[in-house]
Amino acid sequence: MKKVTIQGKALSLTPSGAVPKESLISLWADLKPGKLKPEPIPYKHTGTTIDQDGIRICGSPEFIGAVMERLKDLLEYEAQNTRLGVAFSQLSDKSGKPIQGRFRCAIQVHERGRNGAMVWGMFEPAEKKTITIG
Repeated sequence: MKKVTIQGKALSLTPSGAVPKESLISLWADLKPGKLKPEPIPYKHTGTTIDQDGIRICGSPEFIGAVMERLKDLLEYEAQNTRLGVAFSQLSDKSGKPIQGRFRCAIQVHERGRNGAMVWGMFEPAEKKTITIG
């Protein structure tokens, strides 16, 4: 049987590759807080990034903001050698009609190229800017 290991605990996968809910809830309850350490997406990566480290949050602006509060470790990756790839947009249904009050926020870390790193080093913001959602 195939397994996935999270924080040293092995979880068995179903034949379809899923972790049963009960196992995941049990693991979640036992997780210890730790620093987020995403692997940056390589510079000049092409194609999909679905297989790369990333976070997707969907729902109301208040919910998205509450989750983002808990992800502040990621802000350190907006730096000279890495950058945050972020997208925030309104959700739409299958027909393309916007869903009122519902949004999607996606966050990934990307490597900066040499030129981007040099520019960042020359023009690094003197202060952090505050972003308001909602």
